[in-house]
Amino acid sequence: MKTNLLLITLSLLSSVLITSAGEQPKPYTGTAEFEKLKTLAGDWRAKADMGQGPTTVTTQYRVIASGSALEERMFPNTPNEMVTLYHEKDGKLVLTHYCMLCNRPSMTLVKSAAKSLTFDLSKESEIKVDTEKHMHTAVITFVDADHVTQNWTLFDQGKAQQEHPFQFERVK
Repeated sequence: MKTNLLLITLSLLSSVLITSAGEQPKPYTGTAEFEKLKTLAGDWRAKADMGQGPTTVTTQYRVIASGSALEERMFPNTPNEMVTLYHEKDGKLVLTHYCMLCNRPSMTLVKSAAKSLTFDLSKESEIKVDTEKHMHTAVITFVDADHVTQNWTLFDQGKAQQEHPFQFERVK
């Protein structure tokens, strides 16, 4: 009896999995700001000074999770690789930045203009603002389809300390 019940359960479970696996999820369409960010998909290059003189910064963007998230990889395949995930939470654009400072500030979109998006540290972020060095704000400016600037602001001891500007060009 137990064997029959087990076989019936496994049969039902496998038919559900087969049916689900064959269905393609509907691609996610988000806010205008999120859809604008998704146009960054591809490879980008910038010159920037990260404190040790000018260096070339490579960044890769991938639309993932059926269009519901954008993955940004800065310094890919290096020990200092950083990942920022952009997605929407309760209809609002948010990001989590997995930083080379070994923390992960979460930011929320606080301002949207025709060509720029401004993020600020979220109230729900795990960061200890008064004591932990962290990225606190980020501004992304869409110059044109092949040029984007980012300006990240580093906070330490609760105050803005340093800006990290990047002028990216799409790699073709």
